Amino acid sequence: MHHARHLMRRIARHLPVLAFVGAASVPTAAMAGPWTLEQGKTYNKPAVNFFTGNSIFGTQQDGFVVFEDLNFTYYNETGITDNLSFIASLPIKEITRVDRNAAGVPVTQRTTGVGDIDLGLRYNLSKGPVVVAVQGLFKLPYAYNRNNPLPLGNGQEDFEGRLQLGRGFGKAGYVVVEAGYRYRVGAPSDEFRYLVEYGVDLGKSTYVRTKLDGIASIRNETRLIAANGNPTLPLAFDLAKLELTAGRRITKKLGVEFTVTPNIYGDNTLTGTNFQLALVLLL
Repeated sequence: MHHARHLMRRIARHLPVLAFVGAASVPTAAMAGPWTLEQGKTYNKPAVNFFTGNSIFGTQQDGFVVFEDLNFTYYNETGITDNLSFIASLPIKEITRVDRNAAGVPVTQRTTGVGDIDLGLRYNLSKGPVVVAVQGLFKLPYAYNRNNPLPLGNGQEDFEGRLQLGRGFGKAGYVVVEAGYRYRVGAPSDEFRYLVEYGVDLGKSTYVRTKLDGIASIRNETRLIAANGNPTLPLAFDLAKLELTAGRRITKKLGVEFTVTPNIYGDNTLTGTNFQLALVLLL
C-alpha cells in the first residue's frame, strides 16, 4: 500500500495543472454514445481510478486475498470532421495482488507502467431524431511486458466494431444503446459487448448518468482462467458493470465527475468496485 499511496500523491500533484488547463476551455458536456464533435473540438477526460476486488465470480483461486488497480487514465476525443471523431485512451497503472502462501503469510506482487492503449474512430451516420454512429477500436498491447508475473495486460491485440444509437429528450435527458463485437487475437475468447446509458441534467450545473456496461464471452462455456497472475485477465469471462456518475460544471469551461462502478454480475472474473474522480475539459 505504500507504493499505491506514493502513486496517488504523484497523481494528485498533477491535478492543479489540469484544472489550470481547463480554465482556458469551452463549456463542458457529458459526452455519450453516437454523438461526434465538431471539427477541431476536443473532449478530454483525465481521471484517477481505484479498483479493488477480493473475490471471484465462479471458481475461487486458493490463497487469493485482494487485487487492486490504481491508475491515471487520459481519455480524448477529437473532431476530425463534424461527422468523424478520433478516440484515444492511455492508462498509467499500478496493480497489486496479495495472496496467502501455504503457511498463511501474505505475499504481495506489484507492477507499474503503461497498460493497454485504445485508439479508435467514430463516424456519425445520422443526426436524428435517433442519432446513429459506427465505431471501430484497436487495442495496442505494446507498452508493457506480457511475461511479467503480474502483467498489466495479456499482450494480444483486440479489434472492435460497434453500433451506437442515441436519442435526446430535452429536459428528460438522453438514452444510448450500443452493441459491438470484439475480435481478440490469440487464445482469448472473442466477446459480444453491450451498453445501455441514461443521463439527465439536474439544473444548470449538475448532471447524473448511469450505464449498464456488459461483456459476454463467445466461449462462455469454456473455463479459461488467466494464464498469468492478473485475475482481471481470464481468457474467457462474462461481466456486467453498473456505472453511477454525478457531474458538476464548475464553470462554463470546466467540469468534475465522481463515478462509482460496481461489478454486479460475472463469471470467471473478479468481483469488486471501481471509484473514479475525473475532470472534463472541452477545448
